[in-house]
This record gives sequence, C-alpha cells and structure tokens, in this order.
Amino acid sequence: MSSSSSVVPPPSFEFTSLRARQVTGSHLLRIYGYSAADRLVLPGRCIGSRSFSAGGRKWELKYYPNGHSSSGKPGAAATVELRRMDRKDDDDGVMAAYRLSILDREGNPAYSYAVGPQRFDKGSKYMHRVNVLATPEERQAALRLVEDDSLTIRCDVSVRRFDKESRIKYYLQKLLDY
Repeated sequence: MSSSSSVVPPPSFEFTSLRARQVTGSHLLRIYGYSAADRLVLPGRCIGSRSFSAGGRKWELKYYPNGHSSSGKPGAAATVELRRMDRKDDDDGVMAAYRLSILDREGNPAYSYAVGPQRFDKGSKYMHRVNVLATPEERQAALRLVEDDSLTIRCDVSVRRFDKESRIKYYLQKLLDY
C-alpha cells in the first residue's frame, strides 16, 4: 500500500458569519414660517423633507400640519416614507422603527411619538402615519415651542439588518469574547 493512497485530504469546511445589527439615522426638519405653513397647507397635503439616509436606505419625512386626511380633521400628522433601497438583499423589504419628536427651543424633545418595527416594502406606497399634535391642547402647547416662527421635528429611523462578517472578524470577536 502506497503512502499516497492512505492519505485522506481533510474535509473542506466553510461557514458564514452573520451579525444582527440595528443602525439608526437621524434627520431634522425645521419649518421656518410655521404659522404661515399651518394656514397655507391644505388638509391632506404635506411639507416634505429632502431624502436622508438611515441603514443604507433613503427615507423622507412628511409633515401634515392640518392632518393627513382631506376631511380636515384637526391635528397634525407625520409619516416616514421609504424612498429607495440601496442594498441588493432588500427584495423582501426592510424592518424599521422610527421616533418623531417635536423639539423645544433648546433642541430637546417636548413631544415624542414612536412607531415600533414595521415592514417597509420596495415600491410600496404604504406609509405609517403618526398623529402628532393631535389635540387642541398639544397644538396650543406647541405654539410655545415655536421660536422665531419655526418648528423643528426630529426623526430617528432604526433599521434592523444582518451583516455578513469575514472569518477574520469572526475569529477576532471570538478571541475578544473569552
């Protein structure tokens, strides 16, 4: 028996390492001339931010000073809309949560509204609306927040995703965990 026939090569072994991550991006929408916007924007119409990035996607914040319904129900509303997905693995949509905050004069949240993880699908026109400043009391209190006739809304979008890691990162993390 020759030595070359008795040598069995080791089995090939491959693996993929995935790490669950939550990536958060923030955007500020400042509405100068808020009192005019409140009077001029019709119910069901919005003031939109420019697109902003969060979690490798493009989002847009839309603020409806007189509600998202054309029926004219009192109260403001806001939505976060997925504008574009840049990642190739987004065919199944993306899970995201967001928080909208009306900021006071010092830049601190005076009112916050959170929307838990929701699925945002590619090309979907469905938006998750939040009624902000819905009651007359909230709207009156918000007027005290308006500085120089401007209102600032902060939007924090958190995207959940899995990132593939290299074997080197995997082994380094294992070493650091010990």
